[in-house]
Amino acid sequence: MEQDQDSWWMATKNAVWSCLGSAEAVARGISVAQVCAVAVTGQMQDVILLPGPGLHKRCNAILYSDARAQSEAAEIAKLGGGSDNVASITGFPQGASSVLAKLRWLDKRDPKSAQQCRSLLLGGHDYVVWKLCGLCVTDATTASTTGLTNGSFQYAEDLLERVELGHWIDKLPTIVASNSPCGELNSHAAVELGCAALQGVPVIHCCGDAGACTLGAGAGGRGTTYAYLGTSGWVAGSFAKKSSLDKRSEVKLSGVYTLAHPDPSLVFKTGSIMTAGGNLAWAASNLVATSEAIDMKELDGLVKSVPAGSGGLLYLPYLNGERCPFEDPNARASFVGISAVTTRGHLLRSVMEGVALAMRSARDAMFADPLPEDISRPLYLVGGGARSPVWPAIMAAVFGQTVDVLEDAQEVGVKGAALLAGQWLGWECGHENWVQVNNSFIPSTEEIELYEELFATYSQAYSGLKHVHKSLSNFQKSSRVGN
Repeated sequence: MEQDQDSWWMATKNAVWSCLGSAEAVARGISVAQVCAVAVTGQMQDVILLPGPGLHKRCNAILYSDARAQSEAAEIAKLGGGSDNVASITGFPQGASSVLAKLRWLDKRDPKSAQQCRSLLLGGHDYVVWKLCGLCVTDATTASTTGLTNGSFQYAEDLLERVELGHWIDKLPTIVASNSPCGELNSHAAVELGCAALQGVPVIHCCGDAGACTLGAGAGGRGTTYAYLGTSGWVAGSFAKKSSLDKRSEVKLSGVYTLAHPDPSLVFKTGSIMTAGGNLAWAASNLVATSEAIDMKELDGLVKSVPAGSGGLLYLPYLNGERCPFEDPNARASFVGISAVTTRGHLLRSVMEGVALAMRSARDAMFADPLPEDISRPLYLVGGGARSPVWPAIMAAVFGQTVDVLEDAQEVGVKGAALLAGQWLGWECGHENWVQVNNSFIPSTEEIELYEELFATYSQAYSGLKHVHKSLSNFQKSSRVGN
């Protein structure tokens, strides 16, 4: 999975124009003179090569979701003393999507990649900051997603040498603070942005998207958590940073990431499932509106017409495999328990419930140590799925927590970057100023008990079907069948 990184710069230019040059901006009285800083966040775990001096060859960015380096990941594990040893150094298991594996993949296909590049960048916002002020930098949160850092969130140079990637060390971007400026917007960038007056404005390389979303969703303080219910899904929060002794005994599960936090006493933790709302989009397109636009009100109405538990129907939401709490690219979605009385409403509700149960699994994996954090607080919910009047209620009952749906749930990443910039500027950035609750869902004891029973069954289903998934995957890959 690759992307032209210049598309990010074009999007940045469009965003700046929308904020400062559009008719709406003018009507609202927004001017360049009001710009105090430029705060940048973006996707993480990419491989972006900047061509060396005199070289014009430019490769597309290899994205976080690229998993071509499966054999290279196995080689990294072997060279690194085993997958458990690599995980103990980097903080979590390193698979085909890790930058470690991607760099080895590059080396095998173009041995001169490192020699011919000026610098290696690790996230979309790394590239935008380079365009803004000419600096090759990253933040600790982004760096800690890559497999290139150790428990102190510094580059693990000994590991890189051991896995035959030492020649990349001097190409790595400098890790800078995510809550203070790394440089100033230069004259060339200001002209490209169509606003020469932006020259000299401080540029803050904020933490990557998962961290920025966590801050913007009000989960930047110890013990607070939130869930993102979009095409994919995750549960994340901020937790006390563990000592080296505690880290050695920490349970490391697939899909659970421990990342650097702007507060050095804390870490971000996330538990990420492969597909969340994508399951409902598939079900709606194929079970409800196969030839016309999906009416979400109709869909919610069908779901509400069916009682909790979907009449004993269970859905496993593995449309694209799964990564938390287990990693299995062969896992596939399935309905278990269809009967003669099953309706479209049962099918759709079971999809919502199955995604909520998967998100609960990710939450439990994140807390597997166990951690002494207080989960009696509300769970903040953001993402497109939060707009449904039904799904958040299901999430609340499955999680056994009050769920608070936030205002501007689609903008939490931008809010997180603005929060970091505001703190540096000395603004009053209290929780109450940034997090506004749109609606709260409080589950009943009966609902919690019902879904606790269903979750126990759900937790057994994958192991029972694992070998079936593998056999079907092999069957599908054979020459006898198509996709």
